[in-house]
Amino acid sequence: MGRTGQLTPVAIFNPVEIDGTLVEKASLHNISVMEKILYKPYIGQKISVVKMNQIIPQITNAIWNSDEYDTLKNGLFIPTECPICHKETIVKQENDSKILFCNNSSCEGKLLNRLDHFCSKKGLDIKGLSKATLEKLVDWEWINTYQDIFLLYQYKDRWIKKSGFGEASVNKILNAIKEAQTTTLDKIIAAAGIPEIGSRVAKDLANHYNSWSEFRAETNFLQYNGIGEVMNNNLLTFDYDDLNLDYTINRFLSVKNEDKDNENVKFLDGKTFCITGKVHLFKNRTELQQDIESKGGRVVSSMSSKVNYLINNDINSTSSKNRVAKESGIPIITEEDYMALN
Repeated sequence: MGRTGQLTPVAIFNPVEIDGTLVEKASLHNISVMEKILYKPYIGQKISVVKMNQIIPQITNAIWNSDEYDTLKNGLFIPTECPICHKETIVKQENDSKILFCNNSSCEGKLLNRLDHFCSKKGLDIKGLSKATLEKLVDWEWINTYQDIFLLYQYKDRWIKKSGFGEASVNKILNAIKEAQTTTLDKIIAAAGIPEIGSRVAKDLANHYNSWSEFRAETNFLQYNGIGEVMNNNLLTFDYDDLNLDYTINRFLSVKNEDKDNENVKFLDGKTFCITGKVHLFKNRTELQQDIESKGGRVVSSMSSKVNYLINNDINSTSSKNRVAKESGIPIITEEDYMALN
């Protein structure tokens, strides 16, 4: 389940080794994709799996055998109730795709995923508030809205007595929460969980405002480069009152202004990068993206004429991104080449 209550089908299959790692599950994205690839999925169905860009497992096709398909024993059906709250599910049509949602606005799955995003590295980056910890706090009914995160200190005496915790670990979490209350506007925008508005877009938007109030007062985001109709609509129609988000941000968070004239920020200012394939100098692609953004650069997920560099350690790869880069004359550079740009 995602933050909006969308339920994503996942294929689980017998482990198979691909590129040196064991793979045993892959996302099927939504009902339409699942039905296109698998038709009517059933237990024991034979499938073909590849690693897209040598990283993401993906099912490319499947064999549908009418003799093997047994409605009573092997057929897999779209669930009519949420696996988390057991309330009714509904199928919505979005952009020519059928998508399954939990229809319960109070579903704990939605709450947990939204809280997890709010506290994660993509949001406020509150150390210690992992999804597992948040799940316990929700179960104990100490957190029901965003504001409750910043009131957890009230439960300290009870919290330190809980199994798996203790005074030292609880103090670390409470200190991390306190530190997170002074943060940057882009982190606040990203933490809100607005559909299609991730860290990169949040950074671009934050450059135009000095406070959350200024951002919230905006009525037309189309004026900014990179913001299309869908993003603009999401930004304007998002429910900022849900789970007391607006109140929480205005009451508990303050924006610190970063020095935009910093030498590092100037270095890659205006440069757009796309990353594909495996990395080895950085822990993962997210860390590489953060390094680029810390120097003023911008990272996008797909290739276009606006991309200045494609970072791929396998320059001779036949991936679609490499092909587009070569056709468009966009330089393909390795991590070492990127570091040499400094």
